[in-house]
Amino acid sequence: MSRFRLLTFGDLRLVDAACRDVRMPQKALLLLVRLRLAEGGELSRDAAAAFLWTVDDHTLALANLRKMLSRLQVAQAELGTELVVADGRRLKLAPQAIDSDLDIFDDPTASIATLVEHVERGFLRTTGDAQSGVEAWAHAQRLNLLGIIRRRLTEPSPSGTQPVDFLTLRKAAFLLLDHFPDDHEVRHLVTGADHAARPPLASGHPPVVAVTVPDPVAAPPPRGLSGPRVALLPPAGVAADNEDALLAAALIDDVSICLCAVRAFAMVAPYTAERIRASQDKAGLLEKHDISYVIDTRLSRDSLMVQIIFVPADNIIFADRYPLNEASLAESRLAIAEAISGTILSILARNETAHLDYELNPKAYRGYLTGLRHLNRLTLPSIRAARRTFRGTLKERADFAYAFGGLARTFTGEWVLTARGDNDLLLKAEEAARSAIESGPAVASGYKELGRARLYLGQLDESLEALDNAEKLSPHYADAIYTYADSLVHASRPREGLEKIEQAISLNPLGPDEYFWSAAGASYFVGEYLKSIDYLNRMANPAVAYRLLAASLAMAGDRKKAQHYRRKDLKENPQFSLKQWLAVLPIREHWQRELYREGLLKAGYED
Repeated sequence: MSRFRLLTFGDLRLVDAACRDVRMPQKALLLLVRLRLAEGGELSRDAAAAFLWTVDDHTLALANLRKMLSRLQVAQAELGTELVVADGRRLKLAPQAIDSDLDIFDDPTASIATLVEHVERGFLRTTGDAQSGVEAWAHAQRLNLLGIIRRRLTEPSPSGTQPVDFLTLRKAAFLLLDHFPDDHEVRHLVTGADHAARPPLASGHPPVVAVTVPDPVAAPPPRGLSGPRVALLPPAGVAADNEDALLAAALIDDVSICLCAVRAFAMVAPYTAERIRASQDKAGLLEKHDISYVIDTRLSRDSLMVQIIFVPADNIIFADRYPLNEASLAESRLAIAEAISGTILSILARNETAHLDYELNPKAYRGYLTGLRHLNRLTLPSIRAARRTFRGTLKERADFAYAFGGLARTFTGEWVLTARGDNDLLLKAEEAARSAIESGPAVASGYKELGRARLYLGQLDESLEALDNAEKLSPHYADAIYTYADSLVHASRPREGLEKIEQAISLNPLGPDEYFWSAAGASYFVGEYLKSIDYLNRMANPAVAYRLLAASLAMAGDRKKAQHYRRKDLKENPQFSLKQWLAVLPIREHWQRELYREGLLKAGYED
């Protein structure tokens, strides 16, 4: 056994027999990897220089190589071991100088599970410049490693080796399909396995699936994406050791396998989906992996929520709940999985027009998403930045319904935040919403924004009519349901509004602040002041709702805290006039306006 081990999966490192890091120049470590995988363990100086330095002047690259080799000789002298043998023309890895974690791929008895585990960690995960020769070479090696796993999966197992268990088969197949979505032979391995071989929920030792394919293919086919990429995210919401979480995870496994059989789109591998779920920058990963649809799953007590999000428009196109009952689910997992898969397929087929539109106009969709990100913060600067972005998007594409809807939302948002009753803003919002409907009569967001504009214009019946159209077009569109709820509250039907906004929150539990603001208002008008305060405390930026918070606290009996938030609100809005605001606030019945006025007066606002 060698004294040193070269680790290439994850961070590139050289360690000694005690697993302590050995100090070595990064370029020297890259050279060791290149020699380890070179034929005969050797490389010409010219090839090594071109590999390590991407420069136009090859003479400069050779000079850099000589300097690096000089530093390497010093490091080797300190180690008391020669790692690289250099002569005038060639570089060679010293015999038995190092072991490597790459060695396992040369071992025919190594388990597929171990190979997959290595690849998932990422060969040379951080190589520096993505355009460099090192990265291009590393990418080719990653494909070679995947090819080894593929051959191990598809070729008959040598005698004496353990058959592949189902979970390993699934993991390896999805890893390959993530890179080669049109590899139908690998797809068949996971979809064609006997369903009886799937591990039961409480199995300590899952059954195995023998993998034998009569005509193996030596290398994976080239990547050729024939449809959108879809990410099915693992369940979130409950601890992993919770029984419902185990049931849900098993169900999602079966849904993944059902969807894997579909050739109209490419499923993202589960390990990628897990990284997306855990990431703080989900939008960045979705863009990086070119994902068009996210199937988001969440646990809530005894049910599993499934949402389908069309990423280019940040639009929930489907949402439903599935009960999790251990007795029935354990017996009918596959049937439920196939039902969910069938629903997903039909929804994706109905949304195909929107996806094709995105393929033709990606710049417009990216601009729209940028505008939405500005709108995530309820401040005047962010709303006005969103307006500039949406207008820029409409210059790219003059009939883009989503951008017109976003533009309308900026006008109504400014009307609410400024609280000055500026009808010009609302008329501009109505005009933009009408343009959205004309450009996309089947897009629910246009009707949603028309309903919002008419609400603030005091046209309550017309607002409810527009929002009813939005809900019919997209029954699971949480933003439209939230706006509908808000209009019901202003139409003096707060109990119905509270039921609807709670429905919207259940569809989009991590939704924007407006959801909780609206739920707080509905709670206030049904006399549930503590519930109103709880909803307001869930807002990421509660400053925009300090006025309602002050009124709720006052009605709950906490005058001191209510006055504190009244002062904070007036600091944000020094021109605020209670009389003017109540005059323009669109509320149908007198009792509701008086209840709000009572809370504000108790909080210390002057009439």
